[in-house]
Amino acid sequence: MLSRIDTSEREPAYVLRGANGGYIKLSASAHFLLTQIDAGATADELAERLSRDLGRVVTADEVRAAHAQVSRQVAAIEGRTQRPSTAGLWFRVRCLPRPAIDWLSRRLSFALHPVVVLPLAVTMIFAALRAAGDISTRHRAMMDPGSLFFPVFALFVLSMLMHELGHATACARYGVSARDIGFGLYLIFPVAYSDVSAAWTLTRRQRVAVDLAGVYFQLLVGLAYLTAYRLGGWEVFHLASVLVFAVAPFVLMPIFKLDGYWFLADLLGVPNLYRQVPRVFHHIRDRVRRRSTAALPWPSWVSIAVLVYGAFSVAFLALFGVRLAMTFGSLAASYPARVAGLVRDLSLPPHRLASGRLHTIIGPTYILLGVGWALARIVRRSARALWSRGAR
Repeated sequence: MLSRIDTSEREPAYVLRGANGGYIKLSASAHFLLTQIDAGATADELAERLSRDLGRVVTADEVRAAHAQVSRQVAAIEGRTQRPSTAGLWFRVRCLPRPAIDWLSRRLSFALHPVVVLPLAVTMIFAALRAAGDISTRHRAMMDPGSLFFPVFALFVLSMLMHELGHATACARYGVSARDIGFGLYLIFPVAYSDVSAAWTLTRRQRVAVDLAGVYFQLLVGLAYLTAYRLGGWEVFHLASVLVFAVAPFVLMPIFKLDGYWFLADLLGVPNLYRQVPRVFHHIRDRVRRRSTAALPWPSWVSIAVLVYGAFSVAFLALFGVRLAMTFGSLAASYPARVAGLVRDLSLPPHRLASGRLHTIIGPTYILLGVGWALARIVRRSARALWSRGAR
């Protein structure tokens, strides 16, 4: 199924949906070839028409070659039997099938009405700002073994599920459906996911709403937790609300492929935003060197925004990488002592963990395993690339 996609490009762009629900972006020329040949036009007729429209000679062989290339891409999508992969996840388990998602989305759609969103959003912002002051003081309390770590984590997982249901509810509000919702592993970290690839057929404004609906629903859960704490005094709900409010800014950061990335891409109308940064850079470099270069497909302000985004991303990732390397080295050096302390607590009377011991183990373990796994994947991919080059 071919649909036009709403972007900021000057030329129209289209998305093709495969039999398994996967999507591929097509240019106007690719769309033209598919639709015209499917309608019965010959390569000679299309070559004559393109030559007239483009002002240069286009041969029938070029038309056949271009159509064959597009057809191979289409066949690759149509030939897939597995579900489309969710970016970055190497393992996932569905927990809500499509019928359940549709049923829940219909009943929760009232929460996305503008009359409801505005007062709730203002309330959540004030609650989040107030909770920000509690993050440092409450962090250790969440990690203590004798405290509320596991119930707090369970409540946070529930908020993650509601986050994904928020994306699905926004899709349903605009007439498309999420395929499933579940949990998976990103590197070694548990995350929730929702397959809302059908949102590509929506307008940019609608896609922006879908992008933000996840954080909105999760913050609603955080507000509910905070309300429960105010009414009943249960500390577990206070800690869970602090955790929910603390995670929201990270999710909205456009560096990693989380909600903030998709929000910025849809706001600018630039699909595959990551890949467009080098394109803009090379275009500007060629212009400075007075080399001939093809015009960029977006308005100038969009190209500038993409370049600024790329510069910010490079600077952030560089600082993040330096900080992560320093943290990794420090944790790796101290980790044996941390484990020794854990073993000592369990082996000696009274055979229970000292206060704060779990805090010194869980975070460092995740960081070391996550960074180690990422480095292993980078090394493996680099080795494969070098092997492929050597075999040529």
